Amino acid sequence: MGKAETIVRERSEVSGLGVGLFSDYGAAQALYVNRGYVPDGNGIFKDGEYLQYSQQVIVDDDLNLFLVKRL
Repeated sequence: MGKAETIVRERSEVSGLGVGLFSDYGAAQALYVNRGYVPDGNGIFKDGEYLQYSQQVIVDDDLNLFLVKRL
């Protein structure tokens, strides 16, 4: 991840990534938080859009939370 962040830093002040919400992604969630990534503040993302209140979706691996980090 350090090398990827170095490459991103050449083009942007911010690095971003998405992570699944299930416990299967727990190791990745912990890794990203420990590296300084925080939620982007836009909520849960699925099928090309951020979800809205009362919106119904199938809960599956396509539910994501996007995280960002200032480089």
